[in-house]
Amino acid sequence: MNKNICFIANYYKTDVFVEIAKVLSGSNIKSFWIIPNRKQYEFLKTMFHENQLLYIGKKEVLSHNNKTVNIDLKINELVYGDRVLSMESKGWTFDYLLKLKELVYDFINTNTIEFVFGEVTWAHELAVHRLTIEAKELNCQFLNPHTIRIPNNRFAFFTDEYQSNIKQLSNLSSLSDDLSIKLEKPSYLAINDKLIAKKGTLKHNLILIKNFILRTNQDVNDPTLYSSPLTQFKIRTSEVFNRVLFKWFVSETLIKDLPKNKKQLLFTLHKQPEASIDVIGRYYENQLELIKNIWRILPEDYILLVKEHSNAIGDRNLKFYKTVKNLHNVYLINNKADSHKLLDNVEAVFTVSGTIAYEAALKGKKGFTFAPAFFNKMTTCTEVSWKDFKNKSLDDLINEQNNSLSPKLFSKWLLENSFEGIMSDAFGDPRSINKENIHKLANAFITIVQ
Repeated sequence: MNKNICFIANYYKTDVFVEIAKVLSGSNIKSFWIIPNRKQYEFLKTMFHENQLLYIGKKEVLSHNNKTVNIDLKINELVYGDRVLSMESKGWTFDYLLKLKELVYDFINTNTIEFVFGEVTWAHELAVHRLTIEAKELNCQFLNPHTIRIPNNRFAFFTDEYQSNIKQLSNLSSLSDDLSIKLEKPSYLAINDKLIAKKGTLKHNLILIKNFILRTNQDVNDPTLYSSPLTQFKIRTSEVFNRVLFKWFVSETLIKDLPKNKKQLLFTLHKQPEASIDVIGRYYENQLELIKNIWRILPEDYILLVKEHSNAIGDRNLKFYKTVKNLHNVYLINNKADSHKLLDNVEAVFTVSGTIAYEAALKGKKGFTFAPAFFNKMTTCTEVSWKDFKNKSLDDLINEQNNSLSPKLFSKWLLENSFEGIMSDAFGDPRSINKENIHKLANAFITIVQ
């Protein structure tokens, strides 16, 4: 039986999706596409019939005549959390998403699309996600194929925009109850380290300047790119300036210099803007306020360690770090400190949606997330809110038991509902595009679709 699915094109991830689509076609699965970028639209036209493509450039969407698809997608929230739309003119951003809703509705409905596969980063992706949930008559499900972080080289299909719910497989494999996921460093950290090494180099900065002058890869009609080159220039210049200031004027405390007679809490900062904080961590995206609020419940016999994300140096200004360091019993620690070694000495970890809480739980330490996470299913990892901070002491939070899964049962559940394969992109991890990996990914998609 033929099945119709849709991919949302997203930069380097598009190459991986294209290779998957080629394999799926051999199983009578026809792929449609939603595409925000003109260059990728022209590229996809060379492989797919034009009636399988929905190009959602700004001009094309804004020229659409409104009909009456009366579905509330919380457009204000989408604009606020989008790193580009939030800085663009409100004269087009809201109208764009409202009209996009109708175009996508018709595209899914006309082509009887049963599944949409995409990221949960940009406002247009989230709008499609919410549309498939609210417009139940479409009988279409949005799934986000994404790494499960630990163990490496496995991924799952997430059903919500917070990446907290994994699509359950109906025919579960029979795995041993003795299986247990072992703590390991996510492979993407090594990739981040390589990217960090490039930043700040003369060659890297010269490439940025050349791309700005020549307007390389710029598409003013793409809703994921800034309309004005000046906006992009200001952002990149600010990042370079902040990196220089951080290097020369921000002092971090070495682990060996921390007080020895205090219990430790750890809070890890997210790179920002980033989907992990601005989308998944929605309503908890002000990280300075998070630090202050954790500090407010900090007993005198504790210290709070704040660790910068090494890939985020340049995102924040000097005032941010000065404010953190001025808080009593709060220490900005070395951003290169080994997180796994830090976990050996802390009582608990706080993060918005970071892997550090997952790692802490696997070590038997208490992990807290402000956003919902799939690893909250473990007994030692809990989602918290300001209500918890108001009504409970820090010790109460740490000692509180929940009725979630033991590490072994969590391991069994996660491995049974995930797949082998590197779900990344050709730029972030070149292994993702090799033939063997593509077949692993495609087989997982076939399992889900059929």
